[in-house]
Amino acid sequence: MSIQFTNDATTFLAANINASVTTITVVDASSFPTLASGDHTYITLSTPTNDTKEIVKCTAIAGNTLTVIRAQEGTTAASFTIEDRAQIRITDCRANNLYWDRHSFCNISVPTQ
Repeated sequence: MSIQFTNDATTFLAANINASVTTITVVDASSFPTLASGDHTYITLSTPTNDTKEIVKCTAIAGNTLTVIRAQEGTTAASFTIEDRAQIRITDCRANNLYWDRHSFCNISVPTQ
């Protein structure tokens, strides 16, 4: 049960979605990681101009269908249209989680600021 990443994972939405759907069909999910039971990844949905962005937690990928939990990391669930982007991006929250998980795992003391 862990977070999964792949390099340069990007695709486009294959259909319009509203702010409440929890399954998203994309054009090609082959660049996204394989998710075993309990694994997940975070995906950023965005318009071509990046004026609307939402981070979703992806808990399953079956073919080109993503099962997601909407509005993660302080973002708001939004509507997106066909050919808007779905990408794995490093975000502030994920980078901080990886940092703290690594230092906790290695038993390294990290000074407070």
